[in-house]
Amino acid sequence: MIVTCPVCSTRYLVDPRALGGAGRLVRCASCSHTWQQAPPADAPRRVDLVAPQPELAAPAGGRVQLPALSPPHRRSSALLIPLLALLVLVGATAAGLWLARDQMVSYWPGAAAYYAMLGAPVTATQGSGLGFDKVTKRYDTEDGLLTLVIEGEVVNLSRVAREVPKLRVVLQDMSKHELQSWSFAVTDEPLLPGGSLPFHTSIAQPNAEATGFVVTFDTGS
Repeated sequence: MIVTCPVCSTRYLVDPRALGGAGRLVRCASCSHTWQQAPPADAPRRVDLVAPQPELAAPAGGRVQLPALSPPHRRSSALLIPLLALLVLVGATAAGLWLARDQMVSYWPGAAAYYAMLGAPVTATQGSGLGFDKVTKRYDTEDGLLTLVIEGEVVNLSRVAREVPKLRVVLQDMSKHELQSWSFAVTDEPLLPGGSLPFHTSIAQPNAEATGFVVTFDTGS
């Protein structure tokens, strides 16, 4: 039977036969509280000739020192290890996709939109194997005129040499409407696999409403 200390609520597993037919004075091993513990209602009322358990043997004072129940085994640690392993796997996968974003866009151009939402724009034309990297803008003064300067690199994300088409810059307002655009050539030589080529372009007195820009390949369409 289960016996609970009325003071500290410590539970004990007790053989009902140790309480006898009329009950016995017992003592809590945790808080030393003593109380008269009655036997269970369904205990048989007969003379018990079985010797009491050693741990329940009553000392000279007639009190029984109750042994505390062993706490149940916790499984939290067993569940925590697979969860941590899963988190490490997800983190390693995310890191790999982040570091290899240029290659991802090369094989799946649609991934460029997702990288752009995460603040790491990578652009590649469908099937071209080319993309952009390290694209920046700055303002300068040339001949006393405010000049917008756009710089970056064209990268070959494929495994073969690629012809580099002209680049096209589009200035946009806050609603992504086109305000100004121009095209320029970067090189006439093929770009080797894994290679990169810097580009530089500028426009004097850009539209004052321009808040952003887009660099694309000029396909002539």
